Amino acid sequence: MHSTPDALVAQASRSSNDRVYAALKELIVDNRLRPGVKLTHQELAERLKVSRTPVREALERLYQEGFVVHRPRRGFYVAEIDEDEARELYELREALELYALRRSMARGLKPADLRMLEELNQRYRSLLRDDATRERMVADRDFHLALAACADNRALLRAMDGVFERLILKIRVEGYRTVRGVEALEEHLTLMQALHAEDAARAEQVLAAHIQGARRRLASHLAGLGPAVSPGALSGAA
Repeated sequence: MHSTPDALVAQASRSSNDRVYAALKELIVDNRLRPGVKLTHQELAERLKVSRTPVREALERLYQEGFVVHRPRRGFYVAEIDEDEARELYELREALELYALRRSMARGLKPADLRMLEELNQRYRSLLRDDATRERMVADRDFHLALAACADNRALLRAMDGVFERLILKIRVEGYRTVRGVEALEEHLTLMQALHAEDAARAEQVLAAHIQGARRRLASHLAGLGPAVSPGALSGAA
């Protein structure tokens, strides 16, 4: 069955919109468009060498995802992530990951799942030799998303991916260079031991502590306290 000319035009339009959306999102996530920067349709269109229409569509999508904000009569701006939102993102991440873990353990992890997680851990380990903070964050994200994928819930996985994107953006904007790579790897390995042993309670305990520790360390950084933990900010009750 051949596509009609109208269908082909619509498909091309969607493809162009998707490319512009992906390009703008990458500029924001890579911190090349910093929080608070005004986003004008014409400047972005010229920068990306496209018309204003796909830029407008992309900004609307990014607004819905929280990457940009719209101020009436002033336009679009790159969104800023404050301490409250960062705390809420970590809380949401913990809730989603623990639910996914419980679901995965109830379904039973396959040997192939465990092998994939081990491989991702090896990737993370290999990055410890280099001063590659962003790459480590991405490798850490990939490990956690792969574990959550075992729950077989695509909506949950999309939500988690969005949370990680926002947290990584916050960490990069703040210039937070975590030095806990070895510690995080050890926590991953402890979690893997619980997964291999099919010890759901232990796995949940380790995963919760892992996420809460990351939340507290970012809270301390934002509070300017170094390695100490601020009683408030992102630390919550953990």
